[in-house]
Amino acid sequence: MPVSLFIFRPKTPLCAIACYLCLSLGSASADDSIRVQIEALRAAKDSLLKSEDSPLLPAQRAHFERLAYYPIDLSYRLRGELHIYGRQRIVEIPNTDGTITELEQFGRFVSTFGEKDFWLEVYRSPQTGEAEVFFKDLTNGQATYGGGRYARLTREDDGMYVIDFNNAYNPYCAYNPAYICPLPPQQNYLDFAVEAGELMPAADPP
Repeated sequence: MPVSLFIFRPKTPLCAIACYLCLSLGSASADDSIRVQIEALRAAKDSLLKSEDSPLLPAQRAHFERLAYYPIDLSYRLRGELHIYGRQRIVEIPNTDGTITELEQFGRFVSTFGEKDFWLEVYRSPQTGEAEVFFKDLTNGQATYGGGRYARLTREDDGMYVIDFNNAYNPYCAYNPAYICPLPPQQNYLDFAVEAGELMPAADPP
């Protein structure tokens, strides 16, 4: 069975797409630029799912138009601190099929949503070096994929870190059961609704 981990790595650099689009905004605000980047990421993923590299089954791909998302809400773009562990170690993360994936336990992202403090365990891929969180929240199984979603961690110029839940996405196993995916750990179960990012995959075409 194919393994789905950090699944969305389009061949065209997204920063180049976003920067190109931002030039057309002229004197647009920083928030407008962020929105353009989010839309560029979404358009790139739609293109990926229409391509030969798509995880969608042929019957699904033939009917696929675009993914569904919550409206962009920048209150879900959360800044925080990354408490990097003094000693990173490789840990075994359970997968959807009962197997395990080995990842580096990298640190804890500490932030606030509303007036609620929270933290998320951050993992890093030994192969790519990408830092990511696997999380669940109160929308799972209703508006969003029941198995949880993934979100990347990025570093700001001022040394702070960001998780933008507007870019939260589903692993490949949400589209195709032939894929296996790491499951969010218990400590990454959020007790609030993350009403941002990718919604439940569309049902199979009739």
